[in-house]
Amino acid sequence: MWQDRRVIVAGGTAGFGLVLARHLARAGARVLVVGRSGEGVRRAIEACERHGVTIRGVPADLGRAGEGGRVVGECLRMLGGLDDLFFCVGRSGRARMLATDVGRLQAFLDANLLAAVEISQAAADDLAAARGHLVFIGSLAGKIVMPFMGPYSVAKAALAAYADALRLELAPRGVHVLLVSPGPIRRADDDPAAAEAVNRYADEAAAAGLPPEATAPGGTTSLAPLDPDALARRVLTACRRGTAELVVPRAPGLLAGLIEWFPDAGRRLLAWKVRRRG
Repeated sequence: MWQDRRVIVAGGTAGFGLVLARHLARAGARVLVVGRSGEGVRRAIEACERHGVTIRGVPADLGRAGEGGRVVGECLRMLGGLDDLFFCVGRSGRARMLATDVGRLQAFLDANLLAAVEISQAAADDLAAARGHLVFIGSLAGKIVMPFMGPYSVAKAALAAYADALRLELAPRGVHVLLVSPGPIRRADDDPAAAEAVNRYADEAAAAGLPPEATAPGGTTSLAPLDPDALARRVLTACRRGTAELVVPRAPGLLAGLIEWFPDAGRRLLAWKVRRRG
């Protein structure tokens, strides 16, 4: 399915994006990863080479005007075309919603939503011509709002709505649009940014006076971090099946569905679970 497909993985130099890029390359795709720094791109390429996998990369800040279009142009130049786009860019964090000012909320929206806009627009015609895949890595937080994750949830919920809107416009043109809404994902052992990710929420929580449990993966939840390789396989399977949304793990996904179909009952259950953990 992926043999000789020309694929951009935005946010593919670390974290789940890098794992996904590696799986795509192993499946035969020609992969271009995008990261904010040249050093990050270099480290990602080296990490893949240690696994016998070849990828290419380009540094770009997708939050800056013109960068999304430039990345698509670089893909056309380096790979000869573009068939599929995986958007794995994002920024999590811990904060109280009432203590989050407009500037900080804007930063969450910039990283999780607005960075997707230009590159999606620039890629749309090529994806349609290839009857390709447009995949957004969102978050379970965009479907279930947990304590101390409000700003992140707002941004990921906005990304989910953006994916829905693009699906309405692009599906008639043959593009498969997939939203992936995972819980916390474990860092791969050889992730170039693994050291930077250790206790990454501790400083935020301490500065905001949040309780220690706010730093847990998923924000006060007891969710075990997902295996990134298993999740990557599920994402590629969802592409093959033309799935609209993949929510992992299953139990929180069922709660999210309950909230959507029965808002009062679902939110009462969520509040009860939060109180129990508190």
